[in-house]
Amino acid sequence: MSTSKGSSRRRSGFALVDAIIAGVVLAIGLTMIFMLTSRSLDLQRRGEIEVMAAGMMDNILSMVLLEGPADYPDLHPVSGQGEFPYEQFEYRVNIQDPGEGEPYSVSVEVTHLTGRSYRCETLIAAKLGEEPDPVRYPEEPIDREARYEEIYGF
Repeated sequence: MSTSKGSSRRRSGFALVDAIIAGVVLAIGLTMIFMLTSRSLDLQRRGEIEVMAAGMMDNILSMVLLEGPADYPDLHPVSGQGEFPYEQFEYRVNIQDPGEGEPYSVSVEVTHLTGRSYRCETLIAAKLGEEPDPVRYPEEPIDREARYEEIYGF
């Protein structure tokens, strides 16, 4: 009878060791999952910031193109805090005139509140003469819902 008690004690001790090892493995697995989730959320936030910065730079460069690089500094501020939806960014526009017949060198630098900066440089030709700005409205109203129904069948 003493042999059966000894073997049952060994079995229950073995089950306890199994449970402890399983708990440690589970803890390591959960830690890895939390670390990967945290990293992916950080990358997601960084991606959102980069998309917003690219959008802000695109808007500024579009305005420089629309107004003309020579007139832009007179019509708009060349540095400051972004407006909605870019409140988390500061911007600085640098426009250099290389001389007659050459395109303007335009650079836009956007800085996020976290201190991360993004920069874009391009060349933009001057607006010549008194060319009127083209009409940028569609000839007929755009019915987006009808287009979506046509394309996607909603």
